[in-house]
Amino acid sequence: MTKSKIVDIPTKMEKFYGKGKMLHPAIEEIEELIKSIPKGYVATIDAIAKRLATDFGTDVTCPMRTGNAIKKIAERYSNDNIDFKIPFWRVIRSNMLIIKSKNFEFCASKIEDEGFKLLFTKSGSIKLDVDSSRMFFLGNNEHIRRI
Repeated sequence: MTKSKIVDIPTKMEKFYGKGKMLHPAIEEIEELIKSIPKGYVATIDAIAKRLATDFGTDVTCPMRTGNAIKKIAERYSNDNIDFKIPFWRVIRSNMLIIKSKNFEFCASKIEDEGFKLLFTKSGSIKLDVDSSRMFFLGNNEHIRRI
């Protein structure tokens, strides 16, 4: 098990986040948050990052490390070896696009099975047609709260 790490916000990122502390999250921390997303709802990478920053008392969570960890979680499983305890397909990008991974088609199928309408972009990406009632953010307490 890896440990989350708190570092100073790198100088090159201060123009986006200012000075302060940044969390480099452990993949296990991200998995625990993903497990709490109920069927029929989705959460964004940004919502997960904000919850982690709150939990660890930092100003921000590294967006690259968070996104890469989520992609690793998704790619850890082949279609023959899906761990349904970690519903990684319920995490999307802030622009409502499904995260591209080795299981891209599987994720799209699972999300569609949960009642979401899929929109196909010209570039081959898949975007969710989702309203705010099905978007979740991870609140400051132990429970998920709906927007």
